[in-house]
Amino acid sequence: MTVEQNSAPDTAQIQLTPDESIVLFELLSRWCEDGKSPTPEASCFESTAEGAVLHGLLADLAKQLIAPSKADYDSLLNGARDRLKGNWDFPTLRG
Repeated sequence: MTVEQNSAPDTAQIQLTPDESIVLFELLSRWCEDGKSPTPEASCFESTAEGAVLHGLLADLAKQLIAPSKADYDSLLNGARDRLKGNWDFPTLRG
């Protein structure tokens, strides 16, 4: 491996299902835009870069998703949450 190959930045493409997309969009929207909702404590972040990445991810989702602009968004979101909640049955993010 050459030095150029070793120092090339990593990139990633992440695919989300429609349900995962709107659930993540809603979470990030609350954290980034809703001044009343609780957000992770500052101690959760090691760098302001992490906040910038989350804001960027929210912006990317906002550009791509149609569901948040639909009149029945709350129903779509609740349905997505219901379908996904069985995928995680631990009390915390750590399990």
